[in-house]
Amino acid sequence: MKSKYFNIRIFLILLLTGMFGSFHLAYSQSQNKGLIRGTVKDLDSQNPLPGANIRIVGTYTGTTTNFDGEYSLAVNAGNLEIEVSYIGEKTKTINVEINAGETKVVNFELEMEATQLNEIILAGSLDGQIKALNQQKSADNLKNVVSSDQMGKFPDQNSAESLQRVTGVNLQRDEGDGRFILVRGLAPQFTNISINGEQIPSPEGDSRFVALDAIPSNQLASIEITKSITPDMDGDAVGGSVNLKTPTAYKKQLEVSGSLGGEYNNSSEKTTAQGNVTLSKRTNNDKFGFIVGGSYAPSEKFSERYTFDGWDKDNPEGLDELEITSYEVSRKRIGANATLDYKFSDKSQIYFRTLYSELREVEQRRRLKLESEEDDDVLEYGISKELKYRPENQGVYSFNLGGNYSGAKVILDYEIAYSEAFQKTEANEKSVFENAEDVTWSLNISDRFSPKLNSFTYDGQNAQVGNAALLGLDEWENEVTTAKDHNTTAKINAAFPLHISENQGELKMGGKLRFKDKRFIVDKFESYGYEGDDDLFLSDFADNHVYSSFMDGEFNQEVGPFTDRNEFNTYFNNNIGDFESDFIKAAEEKALQEYKATENVFAGYVQAKIQLNRLMLLAGVRYEKTNFDYASGQWDEDTEEAIAVSGTNDYGFLLPMFHLKYNISDNDILRASITKSYSRPNFQDLVQGATFNGEEASIFNPDLKPVRATNLDIYGEHYFGTLGLLSGGVFYKKLNDFIYQQTTDQTFRGIPDVEVTQSVNGDDASLLGFEIGYQQNLSFLPGVLKGLVVYLNYTHTASEANVANFAQGADLSEIDLPGQADNIGNAALAYNIGGFKARLSFNYNGSYINEFDGGDIINVESRHQWDFSMSQTFSKNKLTAFLELVNLTDEDEREFYNTKNTPSFRTRYGSWGRLGIRFNF
Repeated sequence: MKSKYFNIRIFLILLLTGMFGSFHLAYSQSQNKGLIRGTVKDLDSQNPLPGANIRIVGTYTGTTTNFDGEYSLAVNAGNLEIEVSYIGEKTKTINVEINAGETKVVNFELEMEATQLNEIILAGSLDGQIKALNQQKSADNLKNVVSSDQMGKFPDQNSAESLQRVTGVNLQRDEGDGRFILVRGLAPQFTNISINGEQIPSPEGDSRFVALDAIPSNQLASIEITKSITPDMDGDAVGGSVNLKTPTAYKKQLEVSGSLGGEYNNSSEKTTAQGNVTLSKRTNNDKFGFIVGGSYAPSEKFSERYTFDGWDKDNPEGLDELEITSYEVSRKRIGANATLDYKFSDKSQIYFRTLYSELREVEQRRRLKLESEEDDDVLEYGISKELKYRPENQGVYSFNLGGNYSGAKVILDYEIAYSEAFQKTEANEKSVFENAEDVTWSLNISDRFSPKLNSFTYDGQNAQVGNAALLGLDEWENEVTTAKDHNTTAKINAAFPLHISENQGELKMGGKLRFKDKRFIVDKFESYGYEGDDDLFLSDFADNHVYSSFMDGEFNQEVGPFTDRNEFNTYFNNNIGDFESDFIKAAEEKALQEYKATENVFAGYVQAKIQLNRLMLLAGVRYEKTNFDYASGQWDEDTEEAIAVSGTNDYGFLLPMFHLKYNISDNDILRASITKSYSRPNFQDLVQGATFNGEEASIFNPDLKPVRATNLDIYGEHYFGTLGLLSGGVFYKKLNDFIYQQTTDQTFRGIPDVEVTQSVNGDDASLLGFEIGYQQNLSFLPGVLKGLVVYLNYTHTASEANVANFAQGADLSEIDLPGQADNIGNAALAYNIGGFKARLSFNYNGSYINEFDGGDIINVESRHQWDFSMSQTFSKNKLTAFLELVNLTDEDEREFYNTKNTPSFRTRYGSWGRLGIRFNF
């Protein structure tokens, strides 16, 4: 504790000393300087124009507007000619006279450039694309921007799905919904996720990365994907940084917008009603603004899955285990946001922002398992059926209170923030009925991903796998868990004008404190075996889920019935004396799963930016110090008691960064950067105790080091006059101490030849890739063809990781990085004319390694998906009818061990669509 407060004192002393010195330098350079500041808006809509370029005519002195359309620029005193340019708007020039030490407010209202795009722009079809292009063009570093308008043009419900359209981003899905993102071939834990610039904690109990399916895209103003970070950003971002921005009020009149509609899922054959609404207004002479919004989007999912295990072992059929599973999932995605801001003057304002998102889910999993095992050269067969019932709430909420000040000598921003993520599993009931004595089965696996049953016998006679009277109760389990993750953050940034001869620049520095508290709690664990006088059979509690056409009839027998949960629970509660609780197992599970951890981060940076004619240079360094403490548990098999364990893992990194941006012309940009970054290990790998089933064990590693990375980017951009962009570049990442799972045979808890898996640090790894993107509005075409819009992007990556002793007996010293797909891409053809819009989109995710299972590599097979959306705006642009269709061709998701001849699983989600009305008054 003493060390913690010592670190804070030293950090604050150094930060304040640096700011005082910078302020003194800025003051000495600003004796003949003035400041112009203001906003840039569209004349007709009065919407702010982010990314607008403000320049002193005849020089390269200038700046760009922020997300709220605001700018601030230190200039030499005198009579100046100021030019403002923005893609899609007419360039405007005005004369301003400013005195030394004076701050002058200069606001701009730009007229839309309609000579080339005519009614396409006037109908508002391209607003989002224009905003995104301007912000990307004006950025000092390499980033992509997805505006709220763009999100609404694709049939994407959550923020993860909105990101899948971005160059270099692919998805991991859950029940067909996008959930985790992978940036540039790196697994989700390598990407930093923030809300309004502050990292958000993870609701998952074992990881750091954030499931973005809980955050509705309609509650966001934009998403920024930064691929080359700067010193004023968090350094734990090897893959990149994703910032979810909530909206701010801009207009003086009350604005009400939202949508009402419904979703139909063809797999579940169910319909749900969905809606969202947002209200915003500025009052008190534009000083006070508020915006509040809410979203409610339930959905009913149904999916079917084959799971395969034990290929080419003892079973002459070639497969030891087959699971046939159905998932019924009811989801409710709830979101809300609010932003209040107050402008004390043209120089100073404060704000309060909050975002709440929650995903409420009830999952019912019904599983038929066929398994075989060799015992004394005799092949023994078994069959079981399992019902799993799991209601779970997962959510994130955040609060940001801060402000900013813009003066001639310094620009300040400051903020305190609190965010919390939670995952509450209210029940995880599992009932298992089995028969492991009197059955045999054989499979036809000529089609490896579509098995069929050749035969099934009971007591030597042909039988049906759906016969519930063959299966007796084996066990009933229930688990209630809670995961919580809290972040408390304080930060301050100060930017000072910097002038070298006639060249303008900026010296910026700042600091941040972040205190994290994360814990996983097993509130209840129950495990019961049946000890009654009369056997209990599945037929005593059978439901009506027979699944006579599993996978559209691919499996050639009825799979059900399964357990009726209500009937079984009633019997259990009325006959609790016939069931014996396994208290030892409950105590062991609690000891091995529970943990609590604190992580305190102290960060500071300094960076300088200078504009040398067409060349912009940005260089700086960031230092981050991490203090990590944990307490968890182990299990003593001899005494059958829990053992408390605790420890620390402290480290610090100095992260230099350098960026170059060269404006070859007004529409052509070359970028290059070299940066240092890192990524912290997942909590499960660091602190959670061992799991052990008698043959296999998974153990934690508190000595894991963070992954360190050196990142190189070279990128070019050409902006078309007809609203478009051709961009491309190469990137390279060198990773040290990368983390992978190592499996070895060893003596564990006195038992020999146990297969033990542990996350360890590898030697080094590298990733090389290139990406290219093209988007253009084909407004130069004649007639109705001028409404066509083309979107294309493609990313190729290759990786190599050096490992030692990857797995016992596995002749493997080099592997691909998990999550790295060789090829990913997007294509879309859109048509916008008047108030009509239509878009057909294609998304491709190449094959990649998902995880390691002992000596096996589990790969995700490549997958593509077609989506379609269309809308018609009417009633003076106040109402819009829309139709959205997702996964038109009902594509499967597949994984396989090592080769496609040995599948791991195959899942079918089906297709779904939405129909409704959007409104804006």
